[in-house]
Amino acid sequence: MKEKFPVVLYFILFFAFPIQLIAQEVIISGKVVDAKANPIEGVSVIIKGTGKGTLTNVNGKFSIELDSVKKNIIVFSSTGYIQQEVSIDANRSGNQEILITLANDVQDLNDLIVTGVFDKRKRIESSIAITTLNSKELSKIVPNSSYELLRLVPGVFVNSTRGEIYNNIITRGMVLGDYVSIQEDGLPVISASGQFTPDPFLRFDLTVQRIEAVRGGTASVLGVNAPGGIFNYISKTGTTTFEGDVRTRIGLEGNGKNPYYRIEAGFGGPLGKKDSTLTYYVGGHYRYADGAKYPGYPLSKGGQVKGNLVKKYKNGFIKLYVKYLDDRTVQFESTPTVDFDKPRPAGSFTNSSSLLNPNAGLYYPSSVLGLTDVSYKSDQLNRYKDISAGLNWEHRFGKGWKLENAFRYSAKSALVNSSVIVFPFSVDKFYFYAYAGLLGKFGTYKFYNPGTGKQYGTVKQELDFSNPSFPFKFTADLNLPGGDIQPNSVFYNPLAYERSTMNDFLNQFTIKKQFANMGFTAGLFTASTSLEQYLTPPAATGYGTIEDKPQFVGIDYIPDGMINPPTYHVTDKYGISTYGNGGLFYNKATVSQAAFFFGHNWNINQKLNLDWGIRYELFKVEGKLARPSSQLNTLGGVDNDSTTLYDNVQYILGDYIPYKSTLNSFSFSGGLNYKVNNGLSFYARYAQGSKTPDFNFFNDNSNVTGVEAQKIIQFEVGAKFSKGLNNLFVTPFYSALDKVPNLGRGQNAGLPITFYANPKIYNKTHTIGVEIEGNYVFNKYFGIRANAVVQQFTADKYQFYDNRDPGPQDDTLIDRSGQKISTQAPPLIFNITPTFTYHNFFSNINWYYMGKRSANSSETFYLPAFSQFDINLGYAFSKMVSVQVSVNNIFDHYGIMSWSAPTTSGLAFETFATDTFLPEDRAANPDVVYYTLGIQPRSYFLTLSIKF
Repeated sequence: MKEKFPVVLYFILFFAFPIQLIAQEVIISGKVVDAKANPIEGVSVIIKGTGKGTLTNVNGKFSIELDSVKKNIIVFSSTGYIQQEVSIDANRSGNQEILITLANDVQDLNDLIVTGVFDKRKRIESSIAITTLNSKELSKIVPNSSYELLRLVPGVFVNSTRGEIYNNIITRGMVLGDYVSIQEDGLPVISASGQFTPDPFLRFDLTVQRIEAVRGGTASVLGVNAPGGIFNYISKTGTTTFEGDVRTRIGLEGNGKNPYYRIEAGFGGPLGKKDSTLTYYVGGHYRYADGAKYPGYPLSKGGQVKGNLVKKYKNGFIKLYVKYLDDRTVQFESTPTVDFDKPRPAGSFTNSSSLLNPNAGLYYPSSVLGLTDVSYKSDQLNRYKDISAGLNWEHRFGKGWKLENAFRYSAKSALVNSSVIVFPFSVDKFYFYAYAGLLGKFGTYKFYNPGTGKQYGTVKQELDFSNPSFPFKFTADLNLPGGDIQPNSVFYNPLAYERSTMNDFLNQFTIKKQFANMGFTAGLFTASTSLEQYLTPPAATGYGTIEDKPQFVGIDYIPDGMINPPTYHVTDKYGISTYGNGGLFYNKATVSQAAFFFGHNWNINQKLNLDWGIRYELFKVEGKLARPSSQLNTLGGVDNDSTTLYDNVQYILGDYIPYKSTLNSFSFSGGLNYKVNNGLSFYARYAQGSKTPDFNFFNDNSNVTGVEAQKIIQFEVGAKFSKGLNNLFVTPFYSALDKVPNLGRGQNAGLPITFYANPKIYNKTHTIGVEIEGNYVFNKYFGIRANAVVQQFTADKYQFYDNRDPGPQDDTLIDRSGQKISTQAPPLIFNITPTFTYHNFFSNINWYYMGKRSANSSETFYLPAFSQFDINLGYAFSKMVSVQVSVNNIFDHYGIMSWSAPTTSGLAFETFATDTFLPEDRAANPDVVYYTLGIQPRSYFLTLSIKF
């Protein structure tokens, strides 16, 4: 049963308009012009805190009555211009006339930036490639996730096809790992990446003031283990006057079928009436949605609250902040796909189809796994919690000395109840019965729907001595859904369960000394992280019907050779089998990181600036893990019923295995910036960075001894041009990765299933390209913003093992060195957003294009180029009230971002082997079904915004 959302709250918010105040008549008049003294028509002129307002006429002139008994704050705003506030004393005698100049609200070379620089600097004076996205332009789009906003940054490949979580970001062809730092207010969201990814704990809402995105460059020395870039989500703080925003949004996702509700709010200002040096800001959101791919239960519910308190004093400020996030969501699974030349969803599947588990649950005690109990429920989704608190302090001592310190403590947790690797499994083949522990249990297997009782048919398992090397025969008489996708098959729907916690202490201390023409910066970053994880791979197994919203299939087994044989239940009442399949993996560790960085910034003359910096980083991990050492088949199992086979397996937890590793790395970056004038500058930068492996690398592989830090070389030059309202940024770049380990694993033949490590391989790649970003304003009505990257990826050395049965003795080393292809580094990506503004109306259309690229290093087939079009239309009834209509993916195009291999042998795990699905495999299976993740289906949104 769906939870009810408080619709009454939306009704109130949509129709609660501010009450106008009665004022005495004192008239102010004036004129509003742009930077070139041209009059601006349609500017909203509002007396702050009242409903009283007017618009400028065609000559930019206005006239408005004031309240004569108090000071008035007049707010001037217009789409495309930076809002301005003017304080007017209405008690002065006589009417008043003023001239207001509004600056155009586009990216400016005079923007002051804080990310990727040793001290706050203007963009024109900075030798880095940086994009800033402000809250005003971000409010005019409806992203599917916090990461999707970064598609507005040139040179960034963003795969947000899995929904709000488990997405990835690639910069400048760095495709062999995670090379970027996702930050919130200057500190990484996750310091020890690997156990968690950042996006489950990062949400975009009204509390975000802007995003600063650095590609390459100084990220090697100013980011935490992140030479590819820094993406910093900067929160709002209170101003000296009270301001508030409420934004409500209703929508239909999944091509207009699935409801979406969201409410956001943010309020801030001075804490006291007389003291404007103490300000606050608090805000957040709550949302409730069935999801773009509705599985039969709500797919997204939860939100966050953030707040900060800032005390400014003569020589600096102190900011205290807190964050509480409690959110439930789950990642999407891949869509069955046909046709390698023109990929499309198979059969009756669409981009809105769900492959997630149906609403089902299970519980089993710690006696099954040996360490903890497990309680799984599909509709509880993945639950992420983050309780954080921090302090930022800046103090200026005088004589050019300044101290900065940023500290944060966070307690994060994840409780995962999701699907994982949903792919077809043939029930009339050997692998299905071997995996389920049923091989050799001869007799009849009945397949049915446990909810409706519908019978799907039978499979007979018999001895077959005609083939002595494989004496098994499977005869199917089935009518399972999805026969056009793969006959006699079900979806392999493992139930992923994980319970993890991570406690983080982060601190970055910086001391700065500024002279007349140069400055020095020294700093120390430290992080201490404790992690604990319970993981079942998987908690149990469901076998789903091959259709939209799969239903678990029940299986009963009736043995041969018995008079009045009993019926054994392979699955429980939901259709779930093999409780605790694979046992329990337990991991507990501490990760310590420390980094010293030093930078020098020198204004050689009024035009030429040099900056350089170094970073020494120490990474240490120490922990212990336990894995199942043996499996016991117990008669009767957990429920002491010998006819229920689904709970008969128990595991003996192995001994704790300690692990410990220490790595250190050194990075350097230096750049020159030449400022021709206030509208033109050129720069060049060289960076040599390092990347230590993520935390889970050390406990998830058996061949990590002697692994070194990766080496990353980057070189870029750039031109930054601004004239009037128009900007252009052009950045050619070169990036190279070396010492990138490939530590594959293979599976030994026979049962029980065991694995082995492939020999260690180090790969090497490089990418060369050009990033382009610009704004062009044709007139006061029309403008355009665009960004693009043209790039060429090359695998200088790229080798991997094709692991074949029965084990390592016949594995083949495949060499794809020299190939100029990568799925995640397309030759061309661009965004073009034209805008139209007329009085209080605005509109924009975003055209996102992804170029054609090879599906794997063997060029087995190509993922086609695609376009996505989004449209946003808005109207401001007043300064306080506005509405917006948005349609994402207008044409509901199925643009493919990633894919998974077909299961040609009938073994579900084969789908992971995308690199080893070779052209000859495609030729032998031209009509086989494989799996793809496409961009989100068409969605519709209506947003109401109220400002106070």
